[in-house]
Amino acid sequence: MRDTFHTSRPVHTEGDPRTEWQARANRRIEFVPGNPGNRAAVFKRNEYVTAAYAEMYLRNPALYKWAGMAALTSAAVGRGMYMMHYLKRSRMGSMIGLFSREVRDVSYMLGIGNLAVFEDIYWQHLAYERAGIGELERIGRAGKLDQQVLRAWRQIEAGRRANDQELIWEGNRGLLYYEQKEVLQPKVYDGDAALWKALSGWIRSPIPGHAETIEVFAPRANIGLFEDRWQWIEQRMLPRWKQLSARHPERVERRLQVRMIGGPPFLLPSMLTGKLGQEIYLAIGLGSRSGGWLPTLARSS
Repeated sequence: MRDTFHTSRPVHTEGDPRTEWQARANRRIEFVPGNPGNRAAVFKRNEYVTAAYAEMYLRNPALYKWAGMAALTSAAVGRGMYMMHYLKRSRMGSMIGLFSREVRDVSYMLGIGNLAVFEDIYWQHLAYERAGIGELERIGRAGKLDQQVLRAWRQIEAGRRANDQELIWEGNRGLLYYEQKEVLQPKVYDGDAALWKALSGWIRSPIPGHAETIEVFAPRANIGLFEDRWQWIEQRMLPRWKQLSARHPERVERRLQVRMIGGPPFLLPSMLTGKLGQEIYLAIGLGSRSGGWLPTLARSS
C-alpha cells in the first residue's frame, strides 16, 4: 500500500473558492444539486460515495483516517437502505417494530445523511490533497469553512509534517466529531428521537469484526442522541478502527478495494443471515433467482 500526498501548487478559482471544489466532488458521484433522483439513483449514489471515500483512504492511509471509516460506514448505510426497501415492499417493518411510514422515513433519512456528509467534507479532502493546507486556510479566511474543521485539518497537516500519527488521528477525530454533531444530528437524527431509539438495537457498528449495537454498549442508549452516539463511537468504534487499520492494513485494503468496484454493499454472508436475510437477497435480486449466493436459513427459522 503506497502513501501519497499531492503537493501541487495552489489552485485559485474565481469567486467562491469552495464552490469549485464542491463541484468537483459532485462530479465524482455524478450528483446534480437540486436533483435528488429516484430510489435506484439514490442507491447508485451511495455506491459512488462509498467508492470515493475508499479511494481517498487508499491513496494515503497514513493521513485520511476519517475517509476509511466513512467508506465502511457508507457501505453500512447502503445495506440499511436495501433492508428498508425490502421491508417496505414486503410490509414486514413490524419485524423490527416499525410502521410502513417509519420504514419509508428511515430509508429517506439514511440517503439524506449519506449525501449531506459527502457534500460537507469530501471536497475538503480534495482541496487538501491537491492544493494543500493553504487552500483550506484561504477558504477559511473567506468564511466558507468552519473554524472547528479548519483546526482539525491543521492538526492533520502538523502530524503529516512531523510524522506524528497520534496528531493525525486527533485531527481526523475532529472531523468525525463535527460531521456527527453538526451535520448528521440536525439533518438526520433530530427529527424523530423515538424512532431512532426503536432502531438502536438493530444498527450495528460498521467496523469489521465489531458486531455490536449501541444497546450492547449501553442498554439505555439512543443512537439518535448525539451524546449517546458519540460515546459509542469514541469508546468503541474509533479504537476498533485504529486497531484494525494498524494491525491488519491488508484486510482493510481488500475490503475497501471491493467497495471501489461498486455494486450492492453486501460483502459477507454473515451480514444477511436467516430467513430475513434470504428474503432480502431475493427481493433485491442477489439471491438464487439471479444465480447469486443465497444465505443458508438458520436452523431455528
